[in-house]
Amino acid sequence: MTSHLGLMVLFAALVSPAFAALHRDDWASGVQFTWRLFGSLVGGAVLMSWGLYLVFG
Repeated sequence: MTSHLGLMVLFAALVSPAFAALHRDDWASGVQFTWRLFGSLVGGAVLMSWGLYLVFG
């Protein structure tokens, strides 16, 4: 997994639970926050990459 996308997904998968543990007190909201943050990080990066591809590609 040396592609940029794979490393970005790995980073998001490691950062999301850490932030959830720091910002949420109970388990249920921490899990929900983890998934929302993971989706936001990966989805935002994919959308940004497509936008840059359309502008500079």
